[in-house]
Amino acid sequence: MDSATPVVAAAAGKLLRVDNRSRVGRGVPEITEIYNKKCSCRREKTIVFCRACGYYCHGRVRLKCPKHPRVTFLLDITECPRCHSSICLDEYCGDL
Repeated sequence: MDSATPVVAAAAGKLLRVDNRSRVGRGVPEITEIYNKKCSCRREKTIVFCRACGYYCHGRVRLKCPKHPRVTFLLDITECPRCHSSICLDEYCGDL
């Protein structure tokens, strides 16, 4: 199972270096939650649908990126333009 840890880290885009001194008696370091964080900044535009009123448009729902928490995309939708609901927005992949 020692070989599974670097493979998972490499698949996450991170290189995990383990020197021989840390393997002796201490085990392989655990993968932290930083490998699970994915960037949501470069998402494609999709269909944004409001479940409250049925309004839909082409765009993106504003999400806070775990890797870039201070980045804001001003054209991302925070609330429905028709009913102003912010908790009923969903994204659907596909064409209008």
